[in-house]
Amino acid sequence: MDFRAALGLNVASDATPDNIRGALAISKTIVVRTVTSIPDPSVICGKFLRLQRYCAITTRMHLEGLDDNKLHLRADPSANRQDIEAQLIFLHALMERAGLEVRTSREGEVRWQDVPALPAIDTGESERLSDHLHRLIASDPARAWRLEDTAAALGLSTRSLQRYLLAEGGSFSATLRHMRTDLASQMLRRSTTSLAEIGFCCGYADQAHFQREFRKVTGQTPRHYRTQPKAKIKTAP
Repeated sequence: MDFRAALGLNVASDATPDNIRGALAISKTIVVRTVTSIPDPSVICGKFLRLQRYCAITTRMHLEGLDDNKLHLRADPSANRQDIEAQLIFLHALMERAGLEVRTSREGEVRWQDVPALPAIDTGESERLSDHLHRLIASDPARAWRLEDTAAALGLSTRSLQRYLLAEGGSFSATLRHMRTDLASQMLRRSTTSLAEIGFCCGYADQAHFQREFRKVTGQTPRHYRTQPKAKIKTAP
């Protein structure tokens, strides 16, 4: 997957920051919509860094620190300064697209204020914790859901989350795996979205991870699944 194409950037490589922000503000690609779907700076940053890995770009950033209203990114020592600044402009523009007021520095610091209220998650009336977990993950499937963050979002400790899911015959990792597979299978069937874009939007770390996890659940590669009529997802432990 090409990084600039995924962002829908039809501007010159030497475009000004204003031109880049303008292009991202109107971009209609599924990747941009996915990255900016939740106006949370740390979540957007996490998706952006995963997109860098997914596209295998040479200048990658790494999250070095995160506070209440700022984060700090570090680039590889061998990275070109101009390329680093370009990546920071992309991240800045994506955060603005999500409605955030941000400031970025050439040293990789990103600050924000007045974060919009996050959308409420409809947990329904079910008493099953697994149903609540399903709705939480479905609210932002591209997010790198970690056990600790998920438990906090559900108002539980990590041990309680694991214990309740076990009592219902499941686990956090299995639920997350099947949620991603279900979404990926629907996108494979109902859209012409590329395999790389589907993998990214469903939260996989990279294309190899997508191929491996999808095959573990369905017994087929994503490409083969897309070509098979009425393929069914098999139950896997």
